Amino acid sequence: MNLTQKLGIKVGLGFMLVILSACESKTDTDVIVKPQIQLDATSTIIGQISEDGRTESFLGVPFAQPPVGDLRWAPPLPLTKIESPFNATNFAPACMQADRITQWYKNVVKGFGGNPDVVQAPAVSEDCLYLNIWRPTQISQSGQSLPVIVYIHGGSNKAGWSYEPNYMGHNMAADGVIVISIAYRLGALGFFSHPEFEHSNFGLLDMVEALQWINRNIDAIGGDASRITLMGESAGAGNIDYLMAMPSSVGLFSRAIHQSSGSAITNRSTQQEHTVLGIELAKTLLSMETDNLADQLRAVSAERVINVAEEVYSGHYFDVAVDGQSVYEAFGDTLKAKNLHTVELLVGSNEHESLMYLDKNQTVDGWLESQVGSEEANKLRQMIDHIPNGRGQLNSLSTAASFMCPALTLAEEISKMEGTSWFYFFNRQREGEVAASMGAYHGAELPYIFDTHDDWLPTSKSDRELTQVMKNYWVNFAKTGDPNQANLTEWPVFTAESPEVLILGDRVVSSPHPNAGLCEFLGPRL
Repeated sequence: MNLTQKLGIKVGLGFMLVILSACESKTDTDVIVKPQIQLDATSTIIGQISEDGRTESFLGVPFAQPPVGDLRWAPPLPLTKIESPFNATNFAPACMQADRITQWYKNVVKGFGGNPDVVQAPAVSEDCLYLNIWRPTQISQSGQSLPVIVYIHGGSNKAGWSYEPNYMGHNMAADGVIVISIAYRLGALGFFSHPEFEHSNFGLLDMVEALQWINRNIDAIGGDASRITLMGESAGAGNIDYLMAMPSSVGLFSRAIHQSSGSAITNRSTQQEHTVLGIELAKTLLSMETDNLADQLRAVSAERVINVAEEVYSGHYFDVAVDGQSVYEAFGDTLKAKNLHTVELLVGSNEHESLMYLDKNQTVDGWLESQVGSEEANKLRQMIDHIPNGRGQLNSLSTAASFMCPALTLAEEISKMEGTSWFYFFNRQREGEVAASMGAYHGAELPYIFDTHDDWLPTSKSDRELTQVMKNYWVNFAKTGDPNQANLTEWPVFTAESPEVLILGDRVVSSPHPNAGLCEFLGPRL
């Protein structure tokens, strides 16, 4: 495992360097120094400096009261105080979940011919609302306010954590930004609809609370409140869609980076559908009717809630619900009405998003019959006929329907709002036969953006070069709202009239999206 995978080894960050009185001298002249963030007169957070000296980090910083006891299935409450000095040198437990993401990593490692045992599951807890901060050490001396990238992890809203190996922010922060990764409640503890509870989208409200904490403490952190960019992948990006529309998140960020997601745009499930499952979960947990149902449910252990939910919610996607409290309409309706409050967007998807998730028994004909009419099916068959095998054809269709077409729709609609969108198409495949079988898979772009290539990933000079290019685009967007700079291939603005995208792969070049024609039949209907 590389340094970013060894979760016990932490890098460090902070607003100013101080010599702590508790530190011991190695020699008379060699004194240990640690970075510090002074939130207020009584709250000090202590971090670490990275081994290469380029960045500082603060890990496992609480941003809300623990969502336990009476606060389970309730909106998060702000912290009243933080233990001071707070030693922020270790990651906090991840939010309660089963082993879905751990197994995902193991499968990917195995798929690349590596040893899946290198993947270690994090500790989990219901007390999990913490964030991690990475930033360059130079700001301690410069006093400049830096742009901030807030990363929201994926995992279908039922798994994942803020410090997965590919999400470590130190290498991105070294390029002159502050990187913050946040946690949020997951699964049945984070997205739960039941008549006993007003709210449904507790995980989404956690994200809002994290953004409020960041904005309240932006000066102490050293960030620029006018340049806060949300960045998310998969379900994380889907949640950003709702944050771009929610009244409670207005003014908390200015830009968005949206990677490999279409779930919010295609989501038409109702709160009633979620409530049916919520009632079933409650009945299974309690086994009897009770007058004080909410209290009884909150008394059940978090471990039991998650374990039982694995069965009750089997096959269920934890979509955001229109609950009339935090979300008032389907995101597609908000998009159609042009009511987003954030209209600077960097968005895109990968070539083989669906490849590793395909049902081995699924056929192209069966997929088409379930999705479109016979006339449309015939046209789609012609459009994918150049792909040499059924598995590749299925990936192309499924990736278009679930990822590419919704993302293109989002970019187009934002351009109609007089906003600005930049669209990418990531198709880089690692070298070697084993890597070729994985393709440009779901999440494959993340090690390039964060510069966190795992030891088991075959990483060539070309991969390293693409890493620097992509990291520059992402950081430039966070800094200025435009990913371009003089020494990079020009990335054109995406519009309905000129739908140019940037292809990120063996070559970096702009062109119309090579698969955009599929969206005539597979795109979302707003």
